[in-house]
Amino acid sequence: MSLLPDLLGDEFIESLRNLEFITRWNNEQEKEPSTLPLSSNGGLPIDYIRRFRRNTKNAASKVQFVTSSSLETEKMIELFDQIVLTPEEKLVEQALHIIDSKIQRIAPMGSIKFRRSLDGSRGGFFVLLSDINQRVPIGSMGDGIWRMLGLALATVCAKDGYLFVDEIDTGLHFTAMSDMWRMIWETAKRLNVQVFATTHNSDCWMSLASIAQRDDATEDGIRIHRIEPGKDKSVVFTEPQIVIAAEREIEVR
Repeated sequence: MSLLPDLLGDEFIESLRNLEFITRWNNEQEKEPSTLPLSSNGGLPIDYIRRFRRNTKNAASKVQFVTSSSLETEKMIELFDQIVLTPEEKLVEQALHIIDSKIQRIAPMGSIKFRRSLDGSRGGFFVLLSDINQRVPIGSMGDGIWRMLGLALATVCAKDGYLFVDEIDTGLHFTAMSDMWRMIWETAKRLNVQVFATTHNSDCWMSLASIAQRDDATEDGIRIHRIEPGKDKSVVFTEPQIVIAAEREIEVR
């Protein structure tokens, strides 16, 4: 799992036109580099992402993208349909407990017209709360719940594949970030998901240090990559370096 902070500075972003990915597989030769176009804000353009998802050559690997504004309602429901009545559904519910421990269950709304009229862009689901024993629209519970739901759904639906998240801390209070990383780390390990995320938030990467301290972290790999102007390669921070940087409040973004 890697944490890739956003490119630093507008001038640096403007100087780039493409981003090259090189994939290496165990017991295989290095793959040819694939060039991906960058949008004006340094991310992957949405039209490219849609074409990538439809490309049958990529069918062998599951790839999920979560933007800084999270996932749209219809995409959330599509992902939830893939895991309903499976063990992964319980993982999603546990993720929501990080934000609100009173959440017992989650379910999509049946009527498209109903869910749109109730919650707008932050709707489509009901949650059952233990303290009032009734369901409430998820859109009434704040951005943190919606963000955590999107991250959890995207992670479990990227089984044996890849998860890309832009500004992973969006909508989350700093006190929830360590638990967010724990949820993603444990789920990604269980389901064999490689995670790439960006952030500008110091609390976010420092919270990652709590995961890097774990005994099982080195085996699977946690890295922070800082991209600097004028350098051909990113500056890489390993697990021990992440922990030391967090303890000494050394900036790695």
